[in-house]
Amino acid sequence: MIKKTLTTLIILIVLNSYGQDDKNQFIGLNILQLPTSTINLNYSIDYNPFLTPIVDIGYAFNYNDKYDLIGYYLTTHNDTYDGYTIDKQSGGYVRIGGFFNLRKNFEKQNFFHLGLFMTNSIVYEKGLYLSPIDSRPYSYADKIEHTVHLLGLSTSLGYEFKITNRLKTNIDFQLSFPTDKYLDLYSYTNFIPGMGYKGSLDKWFPMLILNLKYRI
Repeated sequence: MIKKTLTTLIILIVLNSYGQDDKNQFIGLNILQLPTSTINLNYSIDYNPFLTPIVDIGYAFNYNDKYDLIGYYLTTHNDTYDGYTIDKQSGGYVRIGGFFNLRKNFEKQNFFHLGLFMTNSIVYEKGLYLSPIDSRPYSYADKIEHTVHLLGLSTSLGYEFKITNRLKTNIDFQLSFPTDKYLDLYSYTNFIPGMGYKGSLDKWFPMLILNLKYRI
């Protein structure tokens, strides 16, 4: 984790070297992830009218789909009992990439953009497991616990608009495609920090993002 943090800091320094006085730099926060106990901070630069590089760092303390109403309805669900009862889903992520802005110059403040990111996530899961074909009472369920490291590609489509001279926001629909290692996660319903939540066997993870950012 120390290596990942150092790598992220180096990337931030490199990005900052490109952020001269004539380029807008922003610190942002993803608002819709707060109810799911996920905090994050992202740093971006309007490098040119067409490109906005971004570094996004976050941590989920304990995901709970009861509070993630948007995430819950973005995905189909498999209601078949699979033997798992997950008590804790937590972990962090680093997402590096950027937006390709559909505008010709900086004067245009409201515009669509396309996003492309590489997401590096760590998922910690803890809970109980009793096979669906096991006739014993659930008090015999086995305690389960593990940590899974996942890489994934995230794509998004969104719209950015100006609120004030220093405050802007963008709303994006994101789809993430992790490596097949996501199959190591417990249960049919999985949460990956930075990628989203799904309640089915499909590989894609949807997420709706509302980012509020301040020009520094």
